[in-house]
Amino acid sequence: MSGEKPFRVAYANSLITSLKFSGDKFDTDYIAPECALGLVGAAVRDSQGTVHTRELEGFGPQYNPHQLAGLKIQSQFIEDGEALVWRIELSNEGGQELEVEDLSIPFPMHSSFDWKKAITESVFRHSFISLDGSFMFWMRPNSVGPYLVFTPQKGSSLEFYDNAFDKNAGVVLRAYIHSKGAGQIAKDKGCSWRLPHSSLTLKPGETKEYGFKLQWANDYSAVRNLLYQGGLFDIEIVPGMTIPAGTPVKLKIRTKQKIEAIKAEYPSLTQIGHMKGDMWQATFKRLGENKLTVVCESGARTVLEFFITEPIQTLIGKRAAFLQKCQHTDASKWYHGLISEWNMESKALLGPDNYDRIKGWRIYAVTCDDPGLGKPAFLAAKNAERPKQNEINALDLYIDHFVWGGLQQTDREPHPFAIYGIPDWKTLRESSDETKKGKLHIWRIYDYPHIALLYLSMYKASKQTCIMTALASEEYLRRAWGTAVAMFTIPMEIDEWSAYKTGLYNELCIVEIIDECEKLGWKDKAAELRGHWEKKVRHFILEEPNLFGSEYPFDSTGFESTYALAAYAMERMDGLEGKAREFLDVQMKANVFCRGWLETAYYLLGSDYRGCGNTMYTLSYMAAMGGWSLLEHALFWSKEPWAMLRLAYASILSSWALMNSGTKESNYGYWYPGKENDGGAGGGFEPSPFGVTWLEQPHHRGSWYYSCEIDLGFTGYLRAARTVLAEDPVFGLTCYGGSLTVAKEGYEILPADGLNRRFNLVGAKHRLHVEVAGNDIAKIRLSKHLDALDIELKSSSICRVLLRGSAESVLFNCKETKLKTNGWIQVDIEGQDFSLKLASEIDGGA
Repeated sequence: MSGEKPFRVAYANSLITSLKFSGDKFDTDYIAPECALGLVGAAVRDSQGTVHTRELEGFGPQYNPHQLAGLKIQSQFIEDGEALVWRIELSNEGGQELEVEDLSIPFPMHSSFDWKKAITESVFRHSFISLDGSFMFWMRPNSVGPYLVFTPQKGSSLEFYDNAFDKNAGVVLRAYIHSKGAGQIAKDKGCSWRLPHSSLTLKPGETKEYGFKLQWANDYSAVRNLLYQGGLFDIEIVPGMTIPAGTPVKLKIRTKQKIEAIKAEYPSLTQIGHMKGDMWQATFKRLGENKLTVVCESGARTVLEFFITEPIQTLIGKRAAFLQKCQHTDASKWYHGLISEWNMESKALLGPDNYDRIKGWRIYAVTCDDPGLGKPAFLAAKNAERPKQNEINALDLYIDHFVWGGLQQTDREPHPFAIYGIPDWKTLRESSDETKKGKLHIWRIYDYPHIALLYLSMYKASKQTCIMTALASEEYLRRAWGTAVAMFTIPMEIDEWSAYKTGLYNELCIVEIIDECEKLGWKDKAAELRGHWEKKVRHFILEEPNLFGSEYPFDSTGFESTYALAAYAMERMDGLEGKAREFLDVQMKANVFCRGWLETAYYLLGSDYRGCGNTMYTLSYMAAMGGWSLLEHALFWSKEPWAMLRLAYASILSSWALMNSGTKESNYGYWYPGKENDGGAGGGFEPSPFGVTWLEQPHHRGSWYYSCEIDLGFTGYLRAARTVLAEDPVFGLTCYGGSLTVAKEGYEILPADGLNRRFNLVGAKHRLHVEVAGNDIAKIRLSKHLDALDIELKSSSICRVLLRGSAESVLFNCKETKLKTNGWIQVDIEGQDFSLKLASEIDGGA
């Protein structure tokens, strides 16, 4: 940046109409076409109680300085070295006292995405509105810097925001310096805003100035440094901000200001302790939303928002039981067996005879597509790990009466294993239209993986001796295989829609299906499906696909799948390792790009963001599904995994905030109380005071009352669930997904990740990965140098243990077996514990 001014700016009427980085390798304009930055909206109350408002009609370069009931508003930008300073001055030039109830600034940035535009033409907003700790930054989807960073100067905090819309800019964030009036409107609409609302009173002749800065930062670390240098807050938190009650939370709050106190919203139910330096610790007991307010001696404040849940194992069990309860069991109905949607607000079970508040073409969400098919897929995946006979019976009922021969063509129909799409299979099977719009509406690639996972999970559950299933185990696997093959063949045949070119949720189950076919000796079936899968791998590794394109020009839905494709290539396809590693790096940057990392609120940290940014629809299913990718990468491929591990674990925990569950004392749920809703879930979170959900229901801030697609995310959590012990260079010895205590000769860990079947040690010298099938890990004991450990299992039944890492030997049944350092090894054990002796150094990679 030296020598040349960092900003290339064009003005009109003192407003910025074009903003670029000098010497940028891409011609990216951060301001949307025909829009301007620097506009100010206001609502002013005079001494007679009359409210005067300046509504912004569009975001073009209108003349900005203006009078409003005697209040003069001036907005100007001043280039000051490396920064662009934005000053807003209010002057009461009238003869009466004025109260500025609202003062807002819109950000019409170039954040709309289009199939025809280069990905580098648009920028994506990350924003955190939290009083004196507020900030924003904009970055390109390719993650190449610099990032444009917006920060408030002293005395210029932000407290509220809402969304406006522009044909050129798309969703426009409107941030409020004062919001008394707008806050009251939001409250009247049912919103419970979590930050205070303020106003400004100006006597005749008084003035007030506010200031903000725009600066460039090369990467995330540089953004953090700008926050710190600007007197704001650079905050990191482990293990996340959606956490089970009683879980210790560590906070690193780096700031130039002196912290006077951290105040809890519920002091009697919250423990806060200052550890040392900039490190703090907190433990919460109250379920639901909890605020911590960081108060500095200067008076500056910022608010951290947490969500406290029941134990994860409780949430998993409650969700499964709730879905079983939402099954239609009237044998006279064509949808007999359907596991359906529930409205937590009205306490209504939806079905094809009652679509409740879902209207128009979106009624499909009740019976099919990702919302409909994701529910039984999660229930089956849970039962593959924790089978319950009544839930297995519900799944068999769903398969027998709703899926096989209904939703899905049987292997004796014209298109074996094909799956019907929107709006439901009965409408399509009975359609008079013989084309792809009617009877041949079997081309939607997204539908197939959910049913394949359903069958695979039932196959795994059926092999457990305590469970009775309606079909033989091999039949479930055969149907899983047939469904997976059909995904690649039938949509191409009917509509030339290629499953090879789009990352799909839940499709990583295909690798397991291939492996299980191999174990059964189904060589031809395994080879056929492997051929399809590896064709898809080659496309993503070798052909530079658009990682954000799915059904929309900007979609965050592929980052579970694209990681799985990269990992498969690196582990199983000779000759592709180098290209696969390059693709993995690109894929990971894309995953992180549209995810909250610096934004410390539970509905932002770790959440995926869609094209509209983080002020609409957060905590979607991709928070955990994409979070699984980050976690796998940190554990198995990264040599410096610590920061990614923090983000990954926050991601996989984040969407559990959408679960509506609780104790009798908490009336069974924070969002929608009542025992009927215990185990319900929202499909997403609306951060703004009010808006419209994906299913087109008006909504105020909080969790949706329909679950929509969130069970895809809960399935992603089942894949990710694990207890991790990390020697974190920032937070020290840190346990994710379990409780860590100091023992006489080292440490003890009690797993609490909800499954308790995976343990990962990520040490400075050692990496170890343990997976147990058919049993649970009850306790882990480690030496104080982390070079030896004992794992105690819950029962003495025979189980399978998979091991990978830098251990040099494993002891079980009084026998010692050498452990390979590369790849997994499998041992079958009978007993309740086994021991590991670790090598002195980690193996070559991770």
